[in-house]
Amino acid sequence: TARRWRGPGGGPALSRGLWPLLFGVSVLTVLNSAGLMLLLLQHAQLSERLAQMDVHLQELLGERAAPLPTGVTGDPEQLIEHYQYSRDKRSQDDGPPAGTQRDEQQEMMMMMTYSMVPVPLYNDSCQLGERGDLGDKGDVGVAGPPGEKGDVGVAGPPGEKSDVGVPGPPGEKGDVGVPGPPGEKGDVGVPGPPGEKGDIGVPGPPGEKGDVGVPGPPGEKDRKDATFTKTGNMSCLFHSFSVKSVNVHLVKCVICFNPTENIIKALLGPINVTKMESTFGTWMQDTATENDPRIWVVEHFSGRIVKEYKNMESFQNGSANSIDVKKFFQGCGHTVHNGSFYYHIAGTFKVAKFNLQTQQLYTLAIENALYHNLIYFLHNSKTYFKLAVDENGLWLIFASSIDENIIVAQLEETTFSITTYINASYPRTKAGNAFIARGVLYITDAKDTKITYAFDLFKREPLSVSVEFRAPTGILTMVSYSPKNQTLYVWDNSYVQTYDVVFLSDD
Repeated sequence: TARRWRGPGGGPALSRGLWPLLFGVSVLTVLNSAGLMLLLLQHAQLSERLAQMDVHLQELLGERAAPLPTGVTGDPEQLIEHYQYSRDKRSQDDGPPAGTQRDEQQEMMMMMTYSMVPVPLYNDSCQLGERGDLGDKGDVGVAGPPGEKGDVGVAGPPGEKSDVGVPGPPGEKGDVGVPGPPGEKGDVGVPGPPGEKGDIGVPGPPGEKGDVGVPGPPGEKDRKDATFTKTGNMSCLFHSFSVKSVNVHLVKCVICFNPTENIIKALLGPINVTKMESTFGTWMQDTATENDPRIWVVEHFSGRIVKEYKNMESFQNGSANSIDVKKFFQGCGHTVHNGSFYYHIAGTFKVAKFNLQTQQLYTLAIENALYHNLIYFLHNSKTYFKLAVDENGLWLIFASSIDENIIVAQLEETTFSITTYINASYPRTKAGNAFIARGVLYITDAKDTKITYAFDLFKREPLSVSVEFRAPTGILTMVSYSPKNQTLYVWDNSYVQTYDVVFLSDD
């Protein structure tokens, strides 16, 4: 049997399950009592404040300065009942006449506590009463909604420039942009480190005369004979002598033309040979060999490959051998003369002689010449040095770095050296292209439309000339004279052409 708890008198006691319930009821009773006490306390405070307000209202009513409406006394309860009746009546019907309503509104106002106070009495009390002490600062009210965005204010003066901040970390690498248009190909850069030792160069100029040697033994009596002849346009000095029974003959000939015969009268053409893909280039035949049908072609104004064609037919069909000339060339002023290819070494003030058979390379430095920084001697063909050949041999045309006038140097082919410098007294900026024929330098105008300047290289004086050449269209990159057939070789706007040269002496 379950064990039961007994009371003090031995009577039955409460079971264990009723104790928690009893405890909860007790706690709830205590809380209710506390809440009731709190309500009683608040009621007492509110009653006290209401009594104070009644006293203040009595004071206000006792000091009124304007009469109350008819039938209304100063009793607060009667005032409240009267205006409560007026408000209820206006809600049931349209209210009292407009005039009465307007009078009441002028005489009375409703307070937020729904207590009715005469307006004059309220105004007098507000004007005559002394200002009380400031009350305690209330709590911050609820923030209102944000107002509309105002106009932008006037910009203030710029502040002082602060110190440069610490550089931030580098950003991530962006995507590759759209490639821009290809730029114009520039000059070849600074030459790289020196390469391997090359072939033996051309012998230098003769040295200074040495001391007189020891006299040798007496030889046989020699025989000297010298004669001078003149045939047509050629003057020749024949000098012969014998040494130890060996006959030696020396002949020196110079092409001598009458000044009027040197001048070009007209250019007949053009005769189109073929069309090339490149706008810039040079095509050449050997100017010294009579029966050599080969043609050499250089495409573009920079590179190091020369194409060799067996004859005109293979040139027109495009069948060629490629030759590496060991150094990069610059411009379109090359020439082939007596089995060698002559050209300007890009980025330097040197010209080169490349033997097409032995592939030996010789170089010659040209002092005080324009050779880089895009300051060309012939701007249309991007050329700094122009090699030329005429009836008198090999020439070099360039612009002086001192005054930018055109200079002509006569070259000695065997030693590959300069024998003479000639100032043509003509500015490079006016020149379109240049060539030499019969000892006369010819220069075209800036658009290559006509020959406008001529200079006699032996008499060193300008000549009067004006010869129509071509229409002012396209780019003329090359004009070279061949003395073996009196023909101009031309590269004009990708077309390979020839012009027949007519001199005054041909009449």
